[in-house]
Amino acid sequence: MEHVAALLLLVGCTPDSSVCTEIPVPQPIYRGLEECEAAKPLAMRLSGTYDRRVMASCTGLTQAELDGSASVEWAVNRAGDLAVKLDAAPQLVASR
Repeated sequence: MEHVAALLLLVGCTPDSSVCTEIPVPQPIYRGLEECEAAKPLAMRLSGTYDRRVMASCTGLTQAELDGSASVEWAVNRAGDLAVKLDAAPQLVASR
């Protein structure tokens, strides 16, 4: 599947990554992965969080995910890496 946009996700954690929360960003959707990756450092600096660790991830979006709805699942593993997964909601088609 071809990615047509990218989602920027910021997460702030305690130093040991035992407690992590999502940090809202003013512009979460970008035109592509390259644009999103370029925006990550500034978004992290301007996050306004007091968390000791701030992590960011850019995830590609397909046209179906962009047009419909999708849930974003994320986790920080024991190594302290941020993993992001998108689950697109199935599109319902109305018929008579």
